[in-house]
Amino acid sequence: MSHPHEETGSEPEQSPTATEESTPEPAEASLESRLAEAESKRDEYLDLLKRARADFTNFRRRMDEERSQRALDANRDLVLRLLPIVDDLARALSQAQPDELESPWGKGVLLIERNLRALLASEDVQPIEALGTEFNPWEHEALAHQPTADADEGTVVQVVRSGYRRGERILRPAQVIVARRPD
Repeated sequence: MSHPHEETGSEPEQSPTATEESTPEPAEASLESRLAEAESKRDEYLDLLKRARADFTNFRRRMDEERSQRALDANRDLVLRLLPIVDDLARALSQAQPDELESPWGKGVLLIERNLRALLASEDVQPIEALGTEFNPWEHEALAHQPTADADEGTVVQVVRSGYRRGERILRPAQVIVARRPD
């Protein structure tokens, strides 16, 4: 007679695989959730990397633009400091007698003025044509009105100080006297 606790060869042994088959499901689910979490983190980090890369590219572009703008501003400041010298030279030349301009000294001063104007032109600085044009507040600064029947009202009749532009940007407006109808 055999005891129920005694092992006999006739009783079927429980195979370890039967127990293992029931356990892998939670472990497999745990691995799948960990994998999904890792993939989610990876996607999040890749998105952060893409954003950081785009931010850096934008930062570099902004820095290049700012550096270029600073150079233009420095150049603009230098040009603005040269303009009064050009004005003074032009004023002096306008007061010179024709025979003075024919002397070696006069020719030298004319050459200096021509070189200064060429320098301004090489920097795309052009004088604003004002005389005889309609007053434009973007390009002209009206210093006075002059009653006259010789010009239409609102026409620039005298340029007191030349204005200059670089491309479409006004560096310095022309100071002008504007015509008005006589009383």
